[in-house]
Amino acid sequence: MAAEDAASLIFNLPDYRVTATVLLPDGARHVTVESTFPPGCPSCGVIASRVKERRCQRLRDIPVAGAVVLLWDKRRWFCDEYLCERKSFCEATPQVPRRARSTRRLRETVLDAVITSGRAVSETAVAFGISWWLVQQVIGDAALRLPDVDFLAPRMLGIDVRPSSF
Repeated sequence: MAAEDAASLIFNLPDYRVTATVLLPDGARHVTVESTFPPGCPSCGVIASRVKERRCQRLRDIPVAGAVVLLWDKRRWFCDEYLCERKSFCEATPQVPRRARSTRRLRETVLDAVITSGRAVSETAVAFGISWWLVQQVIGDAALRLPDVDFLAPRMLGIDVRPSSF
C-alpha cells in the first residue's frame, strides 16, 4: 500500500484523498486533500472534464490524532455543455457543500457532543478548537430541522411518580 493510500485511510474523509501532509514544529499537521467526487455542473448536471483553475481552501475539521489544519486543493471546472448558462463552477461534495467552511463530519460530531453528551456550547468549542458561534450555528440549524410541535400527536400518556421524601 502506498503512503498516500495509507494516509487517506487513516484520515478517512469520504470523497477525498490525501495528497500531502506536513508536520509542523508545534505538533499540528497540515493535511492537503483533493476531491474524488465527480464534478457535475450544478445547473445542467454535465460531468466536467477540464479544470479552469485551482485554489487552496482552509476547512475546519475534527482533530485526528491531534490538531489538524485541513487544506482542500479545490478546483474550478469548465462546463462544456454549450446550452448551459453557467460557464464554470467550483467543486462541492456531500462532505463540504457549496460555500461551506467546515466539514459535515465536524458539524455532526459537534452536534453529537452538545446534544447527546450534554456538553456546554463553550466547552465543545474549546475542545474542537472552533468558535462558539460555529457550535451555536450548528445547534440552531439542527433545531430548525425539528418537526413542528403543533403537528405532533402523542402516542401514549403517562404519569411520572417521584418517591416522596417525607
